[in-house]
Amino acid sequence: MTTFEDLAEDGIPVQLPSGATYYTITHAEAEYLRDRIERYLSDNHFVNVSDMQEIDRLITLETLVHRWTMWISKGRNYYDEDVNIKVHSDMVQDASREIRQMKKALGLDKPSRDKVRGDDSIASLWEHLIQRAREFGYMRNEQYVKTITSFQRLKALVTFHDNADEIERKENACEVDDILEVLRQEIAEFDKIDEAFRHEQQKLWIRSQ
Repeated sequence: MTTFEDLAEDGIPVQLPSGATYYTITHAEAEYLRDRIERYLSDNHFVNVSDMQEIDRLITLETLVHRWTMWISKGRNYYDEDVNIKVHSDMVQDASREIRQMKKALGLDKPSRDKVRGDDSIASLWEHLIQRAREFGYMRNEQYVKTITSFQRLKALVTFHDNADEIERKENACEVDDILEVLRQEIAEFDKIDEAFRHEQQKLWIRSQ
């Protein structure tokens, strides 16, 4: 007499990701297998048929581990027969080791998932590029504003210089040397924008690479 009411003698067919059919022994196993299939396919993107076949192997092996673990916990199999705890524990350990290797090869282990979600992912690199372009644009805009402001100031000084006599130029500090000094000041202020950008932004970019 079995203790598992959902036992199906003819097996329950479940379609695997590759299209192949796998037969489970119980309805509970079938539900477990379908849940694993749905999760693997919804959480990941596979297009290569060989990857799909590896997923088949991975999922069916996980189903076997699920079965053996249940047997170990109850001390009996689906047919109400005693099970060798040591043998089945070794089977679970060996299968679990193979599962970990398969997940690593498919990029499904946690380090691989973290790497894809982290700084090495395409999405992260693209986001960094956008952010850097945005910051560079801010710097260029600041330089543009400074250029226009400096030009207008120098234009006013040159215009006054050309329209004034020697006395007016001297009294208003608008001689050639004065204009050159203002030009040097404007150049220095313009250079500070680029200097600040290179030390505050670009240095962080290089450090993060």
